[in-house]
Amino acid sequence: MNGNRFHDQSMRYLIAILATAVSGCLYSCAGGADSHKDSVENKKNHALNLASAPITKPSQDANGAATYHFVKPAHVKGIYWTAWTAGSRKAREKLLAIVDKTELNAVVVDIRDEGTVYLKTKIEMANEPKVTEVAIAKPVDLLKSLDEHHVWPIARIACFRDNFVTKNHPELAIHFANGQVWHDRKKFQWLDPYNKKNWEYIGQVVEFALDLGFPEIQLDYVRFPSEGKASSQFFPAKKAYGKADEKNSDVIADFTKFIGEKVHARHAVYSVDIFGIISSMKGDEGIGQQLEAVAAPFDVLSPMIYPSHFALGEYGIKNPNASPYEIIKKSLNDYKKRLPKTTIRPWLQAFSLNHIKYTAVQLRAQIKATREVGYQGYLLWNAGNKYPYLEEALPKKTPGN
Repeated sequence: MNGNRFHDQSMRYLIAILATAVSGCLYSCAGGADSHKDSVENKKNHALNLASAPITKPSQDANGAATYHFVKPAHVKGIYWTAWTAGSRKAREKLLAIVDKTELNAVVVDIRDEGTVYLKTKIEMANEPKVTEVAIAKPVDLLKSLDEHHVWPIARIACFRDNFVTKNHPELAIHFANGQVWHDRKKFQWLDPYNKKNWEYIGQVVEFALDLGFPEIQLDYVRFPSEGKASSQFFPAKKAYGKADEKNSDVIADFTKFIGEKVHARHAVYSVDIFGIISSMKGDEGIGQQLEAVAAPFDVLSPMIYPSHFALGEYGIKNPNASPYEIIKKSLNDYKKRLPKTTIRPWLQAFSLNHIKYTAVQLRAQIKATREVGYQGYLLWNAGNKYPYLEEALPKKTPGN
């Protein structure tokens, strides 16, 4: 049953992205056991302090001069921007006008997604055919603008789903048994999570974003594929990885620790997006996202709890998409029970899907449920960056927010 529920949500997630991306393109294209225990406890305390307390993250240019001075809000309330929105002065100023008027104080910006890197870099693999598509031509202007508006910038970096590096380097991809590059039902290819060359490459993109001045790194697609038959997947690097009985969740945990060391060495915040349904599952459903394990290395956890993505009858709710308050509250209560000390900052639904129109009413209901559970921060997702009702839905900006 859990497998069916998980597959249902993963497919709904893909459908939601495709449904909003069409309209969005029109808009955007303008030691020992004791020492281990102490280490884990220290990391948890570090994460709690880093995620909940306001911090200042200065960045420096090549000459060592401070260029930005981002102050992390006590409670991050953000919206998602595509790289094309972020790179367009006109588009971002339109959305920053809304941020200036409401309690919003952060933006999530695509740096890498589906294998595409959206800025010019000196990373060798990113400079190979079709990998880089420059949507943010002037990152300094972007970050200066966000700094001036007192907005906390978050760099979103999608990890293992990749349609371009896999073509340039098929040896780095997940394969079919016959040696051809594997793809899921939507024809997306995936980097092999067992291959540490992929870790290094993603780490280079993370370090590039940190060099630019982003004070928070948010990973996405930190998992094995869910949209296809696991039995058809062959991992070329698995034999050389380590233990023969290594679980997918162990591989993902090792990878996130590897990236986390880079992020925390730069005193930046480390966050991750996960499937919302994970909180009601005991295992990892084969994708490597076992809740407690995947949460451990991160300062902030952002479950994608979009009401439209829950199956009919989930949590005893006839139609979760039509009951945003109820489904959000039940889902987040699961997170609260299983991860009582973790900073949870959920992704909420700011798009319409499956014949149910979302307006200010539905958004306010989701935020109300989030706060009643005890979480003050949130992120709003609309793949096309269409946010027509935010001013109506959100509280006005005050000195405190």
